Amino acid sequence: MPHSAPLSHLRFWSLLFAAFALAWGVLARHWSETWWWLALLDQVPAVPLLAAPLLLAFLAARRRKGGWVIWNLGAALAFAVFQAGAVLPRAEPLPGGSPLTLLTLNTGFASAPPAALAALVARERADVVTLQEGLDRAGQARAYEAALRRAFPGWTVVRHDELLTLTRLPLLGSRTVTFPNTPHSVLLARLRAAGQEVTVVNTHLPTLGLRPGASDRALGRTLPQRVEHQLAARREFPGVMSRLLGQESGPLLLAGDLNAPPRGQLHRELGALGLRDAFSQAGHWFGLTHHARAPYARPDYVWLRGAQAEDVQALPDFLSDHRALVVRLRLPPAPEDGALPDEALP
Repeated sequence: MPHSAPLSHLRFWSLLFAAFALAWGVLARHWSETWWWLALLDQVPAVPLLAAPLLLAFLAARRRKGGWVIWNLGAALAFAVFQAGAVLPRAEPLPGGSPLTLLTLNTGFASAPPAALAALVARERADVVTLQEGLDRAGQARAYEAALRRAFPGWTVVRHDELLTLTRLPLLGSRTVTFPNTPHSVLLARLRAAGQEVTVVNTHLPTLGLRPGASDRALGRTLPQRVEHQLAARREFPGVMSRLLGQESGPLLLAGDLNAPPRGQLHRELGALGLRDAFSQAGHWFGLTHHARAPYARPDYVWLRGAQAEDVQALPDFLSDHRALVVRLRLPPAPEDGALPDEALP
């Protein structure tokens, strides 16, 4: 038959994509922060790859092969949800409790204009802002911090290195927690909100070192060695968060640029600690935040303990090479004096 060869090709590529997607998804959930080559594969943005099964479905439709149309559309949907991190629209009851709005943004080496950022925060009525990459290309932070303080009168600003947390709520204290074996840190801010203490954790995990830096060239690091070097901090992060969750009572909000895909090993490990990805809880579709003008990935997150997301959006504004992520959440009722904190919310 003249069409037998093209049909066999269609079957081959349809089955190959499904097998590839299944293998990638299973491996990524368990070892994407463990095996350097899989970590590299996990840097490939999953969303653009959805074009492959959709194209195969289109070709099957042209050949009037309804079974392969359904197969490829099913493969596309499964890949979108389980690998690209899509969250399908759903009807859920609105959570109760006291409202709080958090906005997080990677400023792109202090390129987000403070005045424009302040206008965005005012428009979204945010109570807390977590910023990453608050250093300029020369590694300086003071000028950007000073400009932020001027743009946010009446707000409290705390900083550690590239991390800045701004809040209009009463600040009870802040501290920095350094990772045990790598020079990375998280910035903690304890706030008073809705009659209780709320801990906000701001962090920025490293991306993988595909291009050799000055230190890589000086030490002669190969590609596997560069990836392993960057993975070291990401491997330590779940342990750091586990200790913080044990030390800090009450609601805890983790926000920042984790440089990790929405369905990988790090995502699974944070969920195992009892944290919940706010976008998975209350977002819709992909929530892409990078690159801002043509987004294809979601490296920016807000994770919750003892609070529930009501709405999560990646904003369309162009302030840096990332889009801001805004999370409207609900805090549980404040515990009565002498009572244990309410941990009933996930």
